[in-house]
Amino acid sequence: MHDLLTGAGLADARATDVARGLGLDKTLAWKLAHFIGDDAPEAARHMPGPNAIEIVLKAATKAGVARQRVDAARDADARLRAFMTEHAGDRRTFEAILAGATPDEALMLEERRAFFRAGSTLWGVRAQAQFLLLALRPSPETPGTLDILQLSGFIALERLRPDVPWIIRRLRASDDTGAQMYQIPRIPLDPEGVTTGGMPLIPDFCSSPLPEIRQTEASNGWIYDELVPGALGKSGAATIVNGEVMPAVVPSEHADDNTFARYMLTVRTPIEHVQVDLLIHEDLPHFDAPRCSVVGLLEDRATPQAHDGMLLQEPGPATSLGTPAAVRSRRIPDYAHMATSALQRAGWPTPDAFRGYRFSSEYPPAPCEINLRCPINPR
Repeated sequence: MHDLLTGAGLADARATDVARGLGLDKTLAWKLAHFIGDDAPEAARHMPGPNAIEIVLKAATKAGVARQRVDAARDADARLRAFMTEHAGDRRTFEAILAGATPDEALMLEERRAFFRAGSTLWGVRAQAQFLLLALRPSPETPGTLDILQLSGFIALERLRPDVPWIIRRLRASDDTGAQMYQIPRIPLDPEGVTTGGMPLIPDFCSSPLPEIRQTEASNGWIYDELVPGALGKSGAATIVNGEVMPAVVPSEHADDNTFARYMLTVRTPIEHVQVDLLIHEDLPHFDAPRCSVVGLLEDRATPQAHDGMLLQEPGPATSLGTPAAVRSRRIPDYAHMATSALQRAGWPTPDAFRGYRFSSEYPPAPCEINLRCPINPR
């Protein structure tokens, strides 16, 4: 196709010039300009269809391009489409294969958005955002352990079917191997907001009336909080914010079975935006900056270490919020106030005493798990 445009005197021309030179529709000329670039996934996304290719070839013939060049382009188009059919079956699958071999963030975002829309319809639920803030400090009451403050929830969680209950939180803590389960003492940030089942809501930050939550605890140590069926659509949208402190819940010092701290947010709800913040107190300098990864949960794997087999996003550094931590968010309304208020309610220092790190993403592919992993160094 590049040779065809060269024959028309339009080599490396802009899309507007191609449209004018060949008398093409501007949209077709734009697709053609992107198709003949060097990036294979980008080319596959913008490849004109067979009818559009014929329009281009006829326009090139009319513009005086040699028949040999036109026939060569037609033959190449036929061979490429035969190749796609043989190896992928259809064009969409061919695009997916290219995207997997050479990830393209714009393409993957487009696919995740489509997955969000389909999942919302199929599961009957969706949310504007899901977030988790974890703050760590050395326990003043039990040396050698961590106090953990947790603030988490959903913004504008909508039900699209009337019969849908939805698990909105799972919680447990364990050692490196996942074998030793730690008992989790839990102190609500707002005692007046604790539901009948025990979920520590913060009513000031929740929608009104408060969403109805029921809680169960499984024999394997997991605690489940579930939103019961309710009103549909935006009129029944629920903002659910909960917060608690878990004092002296896990070891804070390096040991043979405590070489890293791993914090997880499980995403099982179709959501537009996810955000995970980790605030590390200045008295924990031996906690390295976390690295983040996104792990698929379509398979059930035996140990936390084995999860690397379903990586959806390679481990990479979290975004630093700086020291002191700047806990602001343009995607979560009133987030800075919620974070500061949570620390105040717990009697903890302000964000100035912490260094902060963040992972955020648009349309995460549920079910998946956001992992923040901090190496714990010997003192």
